[in-house]
Amino acid sequence: MSQLRKIRYRLFAWRRFPKLVPASDPIDVVIPLIAKDLKILPLCLEGVRRQVAHPVKDIYIVAPPQEEILRFCEEWGLRFVEESSVLGFGPQALGLQVQLEDGRTLGRSGWLFQQFIKLSGKVGTCRHYLCIDADHVLIRPHVFLTEDRKTVFYMSYEEHRPYYENIHRLLPDLALHKLSYVDHKMLFDKEQLEVLHQALEQTAGQPWTKAILDSYDRHCHAGFSEFELYGNFVKEKVHRPWLQKRLSYKHLADYDSLRRKWSGSRWSLTFPDYIN
Repeated sequence: MSQLRKIRYRLFAWRRFPKLVPASDPIDVVIPLIAKDLKILPLCLEGVRRQVAHPVKDIYIVAPPQEEILRFCEEWGLRFVEESSVLGFGPQALGLQVQLEDGRTLGRSGWLFQQFIKLSGKVGTCRHYLCIDADHVLIRPHVFLTEDRKTVFYMSYEEHRPYYENIHRLLPDLALHKLSYVDHKMLFDKEQLEVLHQALEQTAGQPWTKAILDSYDRHCHAGFSEFELYGNFVKEKVHRPWLQKRLSYKHLADYDSLRRKWSGSRWSLTFPDYIN
């Protein structure tokens, strides 16, 4: 990450922003996951239920039909969607393998498939749905759609050049923001997604999923971002800083304890599996 990027984000994050007035529209929540993600999911769900400033109609878990996932959904009152039913194929169909610089081959089909789920617009009954990573915990109120119908995007300081190079292959004329849309959560509009799908298919001359798969750099472990693509594509929007804290599992606690400790300086927490 460049020093300029860090400075730009800090200046943005500590501005005084006008209060956002949320739309009254109900939204769905969609969480694609695998079994290991269940560890933090209860905290994620607590954050959604207490900090999302919109009526939540249903919470959908999109996953493989494993017994522990099905049992969790039943216990928590969540709607389960078998992952291969969304697009008519499962992650294995992608066959995405990348060759790393050290010579190792890494499978990225599952990782990319979860992004396809988020971009699909095929889960839930509401026009708008919030996708949130299962390890991400909201500890302050979040507005995702304003009363004047603008989507709120929470911007981060991430700078991963392959994401932007990929977007330029997919949509060469799309202007990119100077900060990042990668923030572990995003509100998607099914009508906007339909326009995005059409734009991708018109440019590539093939289905949007195939366009993204073919555009993926096979020498990059993270060569595509659904958040960067969709966030930059949407025109009517509002930007806010994400102000999140990444923590290891040794910092895990009950929701109220985490909120008391961190909500004075952060809006959200993330407990990524890879740092443990």
